[in-house]
Amino acid sequence: MRHKREPDRLDRPAGPAVAARKKHAFDAAALLTIWVCAVMLIPANLVVKPLGAAGTPGQLLGLLALGWWLSFQLDRPRATLSPPQPVRRAMLVFVIANLISYVVAATRPIDTLELSAADRGLLLVFSWLGIVLLTSDGVTTIDRLNTILRRLVLTGGLAAALGVAQFFTGMAFIDKVQIPGLSPNNDLTSVYARNGFARAAGTSTHPIEFGVVLTMILPIALHFAFTDTHRGRFARWFPVAAIAVAVPVTLSRSALIGVVVVFAVLMPSWTARRRRLTSAAAGVLLLTVYLAVPGLLGTMVRLFTGISGDDSARSRTDSYTLAWHFISHSPVFGRGVSTFLPMYRILDNQYLGLLIETGIVGLVTFLIMIVTGIRVAAKLRKASDDPTTRSLALALIATVAAAACAYATFDAFGFPQVAGLTFFALGCISSLRGATIRAAREQQSAELVVQAVSSADDASTSSRAADLWTADPERSSSLSSVAPQNAIEGTRR
Repeated sequence: MRHKREPDRLDRPAGPAVAARKKHAFDAAALLTIWVCAVMLIPANLVVKPLGAAGTPGQLLGLLALGWWLSFQLDRPRATLSPPQPVRRAMLVFVIANLISYVVAATRPIDTLELSAADRGLLLVFSWLGIVLLTSDGVTTIDRLNTILRRLVLTGGLAAALGVAQFFTGMAFIDKVQIPGLSPNNDLTSVYARNGFARAAGTSTHPIEFGVVLTMILPIALHFAFTDTHRGRFARWFPVAAIAVAVPVTLSRSALIGVVVVFAVLMPSWTARRRRLTSAAAGVLLLTVYLAVPGLLGTMVRLFTGISGDDSARSRTDSYTLAWHFISHSPVFGRGVSTFLPMYRILDNQYLGLLIETGIVGLVTFLIMIVTGIRVAAKLRKASDDPTTRSLALALIATVAAAACAYATFDAFGFPQVAGLTFFALGCISSLRGATIRAAREQQSAELVVQAVSSADDASTSSRAADLWTADPERSSSLSSVAPQNAIEGTRR
């Protein structure tokens, strides 16, 4: 005997009281907000001590997100993976490639350090998967997506302000941060030196990561600065200004290249007036840097003009021979995820690292995922008539493109903020696509309902007219003759 299933909370139509409760409920956007704050504001060296390097708050929250997504899917009586998401599929293929690579590592002769690193690497991949899935399927409206992204921009602005303070004072500040339950996993140096200048690192593990993270947040900050006209100017432009000042003081080639990529993506879609104002603002910023910090602008220029004699650039090029030696031993699936330890060599090229650790399969699946995200956002921007949606899609394209370029200049997967925000941005693209499709379907359904109601009203009117004619033919005839006459008289008047 089959029992009729009682509709659950998500199946029932949301009345006013239910909608009010849901508005303040703890949803996916709330957990992702906590994740954003943990990644951006908690110093990168603080971990849950018993878990070691795998116990960073951001990674644990990503695993929690994956568990939440899985439990929700298993609890549902039918599939909820609708509409289909290309980014989700690409991410799952990338995860499968990493799983195969892990099996390869576990089945070959391997020492304890490499096996432990492979375990941590696989957990990290699952954490990224949780962020992508929860963002893609848990954030179902554009309003909630905007809420998370505004909070990301705010935390980016605060981190940028901290970096500026570190540059001018030479003090780290975050070394005094103590959070119950978290312990330092290593010594975090937040102020480095380069050519006599302090290099700010904010809450990141290194100035390179700090600069790239700010570059990735910059296009989203610009999007809200231009579109959130209902908010005050300070709230809209503070993050942009803080990031614009902080990026130069990181003295990072990767960050400066990322800025060029961001504006190369954004500026073609801007009006001529906005391009002129942006160029003028950039000129004012460079002049201010030149006058306020003598020698800093010249140091930034020499990062590129003197690259042939730079030790870090030479180290990157010298790594190719060693990398090919490892690649040739296992070119298809690699030697194992996260098994190429820093003690072997600092490659400063994440794509090369992926080729060594996960082989051609892992590298190709990662590139496909990046290209899929950019392609989905580009298609969404082209199909949408809403200027705000088009602007957000382009901002997310710029974020992913800046990260993709930066991956060629440092080992990004070893830096939690850059890697985490990359997968978060891909999840946001998927969420934006899903929310836009749902909104279009709801609008189409509403139009169909209106048409159905109008048709029913017309049918009812016709039926009443027919009844009237049947009941009193003479009256109906007189009314029919009067109506055209009135219309004619109205026309004459």
